[in-house]
Amino acid sequence: MKITVITVCLNSEKTIERTINSILKQKYQNIEFIVIDGKSTDDTINIVNKYKSKIHKIISEKDDGIYDAINKGIKICSGDVISILHSDDSFINEDVLSNVVKHFAKEEKIECLIGNTIITKNNKILRKYSSKIFKPWMIYFGFSPPHPSSFFKKKIYEKYGLFKTKYNIAGDFEFFLRTLLLKKVLFKTVSENYVNMLSGGKSTYSVKSNLVSSIELLNAFKENNIYNNYFFISLRFPIKLMQYIFR
Repeated sequence: MKITVITVCLNSEKTIERTINSILKQKYQNIEFIVIDGKSTDDTINIVNKYKSKIHKIISEKDDGIYDAINKGIKICSGDVISILHSDDSFINEDVLSNVVKHFAKEEKIECLIGNTIITKNNKILRKYSSKIFKPWMIYFGFSPPHPSSFFKKKIYEKYGLFKTKYNIAGDFEFFLRTLLLKKVLFKTVSENYVNMLSGGKSTYSVKSNLVSSIELLNAFKENNIYNNYFFISLRFPIKLMQYIFR
């Protein structure tokens, strides 16, 4: 089984090398590694090119946002399973992809595997984004599983479509809504830590970004012909708060 790891980046000179090394250190060998750079103006692409002999495909060009960049990677990849690891994320240890493959091999019918994401700041754990509490009905309340630790078979993208580039923050949420809630893609959650994510993502950076996120979540429901409102999706905040407490 081949796993494609897609890393998208833009002006990520402070973190990209950590991400790259976490991929190259994986014990599992059948990996296709793709980097999609949004035409960085800092030292990012120079750092990426240091490892070009170990990276299968590198694209550096202007894009229409993060989801457009991810889609570029999906369109050119050849893996059976796709991992999307952003430039401020890294795999927890060198066994992550080996463990992922074991689950897919053991249960061939599953189309998506979801593990835990550990969110850190200054090397301290702020929050454990656990997969085990996730149930598809929680999407109605604006809560989705940890995207960095979610591995989908490529055929799911081919069957149900890529990420919608109209979204700035909630493209991954809309994809989960479309696949796990509406299309009932068969998934499995495991109590294994897969990804370390640095605090400060777009959807959690400020009050303004949380407002934008809420608007986009409602648009995702509307686009998929599901009624929802601000009250329901605001219930995601207490769930996230519990992740800070029980980490």
